[in-house]
Amino acid sequence: MKKNLTSFMAACALYPTLSLAEIKINPSNGVDIIAINGKPVESETFFSGLPQLKIANGKAQIVAEYTAEIVESADDYILEKSDTFVITFDASDTTVTVRAPEISSQYDLKAFNREGNWQLLDNQGRSISYHVGKLEKEGFQLDRDIEKELKVFNRTNADAALGSLTVETHNFHNNTPSHQPADNSHPDQKMVGKMLQFWFEQANEETRNKFKSWIETSL
Repeated sequence: MKKNLTSFMAACALYPTLSLAEIKINPSNGVDIIAINGKPVESETFFSGLPQLKIANGKAQIVAEYTAEIVESADDYILEKSDTFVITFDASDTTVTVRAPEISSQYDLKAFNREGNWQLLDNQGRSISYHVGKLEKEGFQLDRDIEKELKVFNRTNADAALGSLTVETHNFHNNTPSHQPADNSHPDQKMVGKMLQFWFEQANEETRNKFKSWIETSL
């Protein structure tokens, strides 16, 4: 008991350090990040400002669009939005800058929509490799359900699909299913195991049985 308690206290002491292990997403001008790891990003508002785009280290998936200034004449231009792209990459402890190539004509925009040639750079200016796909929009849609579209996309064999985001987890407290993405990028799974062991040993028989049931339904 004393040994387990010591392990748990050590885990608590390390937790603030572990929580710093993250990726920051930095969209360049014109780039709109609309989802991260299967979850929509809250839009900017007058009161909240730009959302904090952070994610745990490891494999990550973002959904991005680009708004281009298309030149119509010497003193006139229009704004055109690109297709909706899914971008999957792997990074750790860095800021990932997301850029689109220079787009100033309808020809450039069509080429970008066809090729999906985004640029991902780390905080040293080095290119980050990635896989890219698209969320196809059929017809006119005033309001898209990006989360639902991503669930369908991530069940496909597309290079940019991230199957771990489709794993359904069981809510231990109320026995109702939730749809949180699986996070396999925790930096210290041994510490997590020790914490689980500690709390399991503190639980009474009823709580232990609930915990076992939760594990069985989550596999």
